[in-house]
Parts: sequence; C-alpha cells; structure tokens
Amino acid sequence: MVLGILGGMGPLASAEFLDTIYKLNITGPEQTAPVCLLHSDPTFPDRTKAILSGDVRELTRRLENALERLAAAGADRIVIACITVHHVLPELPDELRARVISLLDLVIEEVLRSPRPLLLLATDGTLAAGVFERQERWGLIAPQVGFLDAADQRTLHDWIYRLKERHHPRECMEWLDSLPAKYGKEGFIFGCTELHIVHKYFERDARRFDRRAIDPLLIAAREWRRFAAASGLDKS
Repeated sequence: MVLGILGGMGPLASAEFLDTIYKLNITGPEQTAPVCLLHSDPTFPDRTKAILSGDVRELTRRLENALERLAAAGADRIVIACITVHHVLPELPDELRARVISLLDLVIEEVLRSPRPLLLLATDGTLAAGVFERQERWGLIAPQVGFLDAADQRTLHDWIYRLKERHHPRECMEWLDSLPAKYGKEGFIFGCTELHIVHKYFERDARRFDRRAIDPLLIAAREWRRFAAASGLDKS
C-alpha cells in the first residue's frame, strides 16, 4: 500500500508526521518500511481565516486538487495532516473522500476505546465550524469532552501559530501540562495537527505522557496498515 500525506498545513507538523511513521514502522530492512508520498503545500489558504470569513470555496478547490494529485501519483489511502481543513472534506467527490483516513474518526475510536474526561485542543476555525461535533459518532463521546475558556483558547490558538513559525515547543508543552488539573480532566485530544510537534516532548516524560494526549497523527502512524487492510486497499 502507498500512503499519501497531504501536508504543508503546517509543513513542520506534516514533516514530523512522516518522521513518526518511519520511527514506528522500521523494524527490519528499509525495504520493508512504508511507502509514503508527501505532498507538502504551505501555500494553502489559512483554514481558520477562510472559515471565519464564511468563504471556503478556494479552500475546497485546493483540497480537491491536492487529493487528486496524490491519488494520480499512486496513493491508495491519504492522511490530511490538518484537522481544520476536514471541515470542507464532505464537499469533495465520494471517490476522493473514500481514500482519506479521517483523523476525526481516529480520535472518536480512540476515545471510545479508553473513555475518560478530556480537553479538546483545536483551532478557532475548527471550533467555529463544529468540525468534531458534526461527526456522526460525536454524541457517543461528547459527555467526556470539555473545551477551554475564552482566554485559554486565545492562548492555544496563538501557540498553534507560534509552532508553525518554529517557536520551541517546550514552553507550549509546559502550559498544556497545567490544563488538565485546571479543568478537572485527565488529558487532551490533539484536535490540531500542529500539536503533533509537541508530542515527542510529552513522550520523553512518561509521567506526563501516560494517557495524556490522544494524537490522531500518532494513531495514523502507528496503525496505518490496519486502516488500509480494513478498506481492502493493502497491497503490501
């Protein structure tokens, strides 16, 4: 199977995702490692700005074109390394959507597998559009999921953009680590793929990482063969 990655939103997060795939899946000769196609396009319009403006036509067009390019290049399944842009995914043709491994579905499956009170960390655009809440199975996990207050949401959104600009993530990690106790939760849903950059810093500290973060890019990297096999597209 060939795994396509639509990245660039932002480029550091999707590059980190590719790195995670290989760190988790190289268990022998390199010839047995996953075959991946990374299409990293940082020129995508700002997803939050498009959603808040009420005009997502260009965003939808760009997403469709990028997925078509990956499919034409041989990608059997595709991970879109941006959760906010999942907002316009339902507008795309069925044949393209069928190739996409939905990060939203991965989050819901993981929460259902290990129910606990969690904080959803997401961009302003994701929250404004109700990207998670529109998922068919959201109601199954909604009682367990909390949201940041307005002040903390502004801080989070600022951190997401600072991570895009190569600000060191350790300070962000320390701020995130203070939130569960404040909100009476046990951990997070990384509802923005930019937070995958922070993941490796949690991982270095088992006490803080243990059961803390549901990171859909980590799940996709760890279990991509299972998702491919389930869809009958695993050609490896």
